[in-house]
Amino acid sequence: MDKLNKSIGSAWKVIRVIWIGAGLSFFLWMAYSYQSRGFPKSVLQSDSLITVSENGENISFIPIENKRITGFIFYPGGMVDPKAYAPMARRLAENGFAVYIVKLPLGSAPLSGQETDVMDYTRQLMDTNQSIQRWVLGGHSRGAAIASRFAFYSNDLFSGLILIGTSHPKDSQFDLSNSGLRAMKIYATRDGLASESEVEGTSELLPNGTILVKIDGGNHSQFGYFGTALGDGRAEISREEQQEMTISAILSMLNDVDK
Repeated sequence: MDKLNKSIGSAWKVIRVIWIGAGLSFFLWMAYSYQSRGFPKSVLQSDSLITVSENGENISFIPIENKRITGFIFYPGGMVDPKAYAPMARRLAENGFAVYIVKLPLGSAPLSGQETDVMDYTRQLMDTNQSIQRWVLGGHSRGAAIASRFAFYSNDLFSGLILIGTSHPKDSQFDLSNSGLRAMKIYATRDGLASESEVEGTSELLPNGTILVKIDGGNHSQFGYFGTALGDGRAEISREEQQEMTISAILSMLNDVDK
């Protein structure tokens, strides 16, 4: 019996080591895959047209000349390096729009209190930028979910809402249909985390008149410049093509708000 107990104990030790190793490998893969990549360092550097700044709360892209009266605040996907959205932000800034990529606590603001902190920080950010008269709020994936809830609580703060790669809002508790908010949802047919059917199935909770932008062949990961999101579908178009369509759609909304 003692030998049997020792054998069982040894087996459990081996199983624990395997599970710990598997878990560590998974988190290391996540840390690597969700890091930004695939664009030149100059995207994150200031020049004669754009001032790029980074602190503990955000990465900002501010046009130096031909500034518009509309600003764009963007929440990243969960665990995704905020820099993965820098190419998009810079393109928008090159068109005269100030862009702030807000960093989420612990990479995804997993707790309700952290969501509240993100919303409070966003209000402070808006209050300290009095030269911007109108604000559009946006986000990708987890960031879009937070943006949709913030818009529900405080839609009077924003002139527009842009949700990317998400099925949110998907709970009637956060129904935006009668909010009167100008909105756009951008989604991709090969998105493995927010499928086409899921996105279209919750569209009745979006503000009335929401513009739906479908990117055929795009996936979840190519809405930013990072690796492959767990569970994502295989894209049938290039990242550059998907980015171009996404940026074009965002610009159309920002230009309309800025009129």
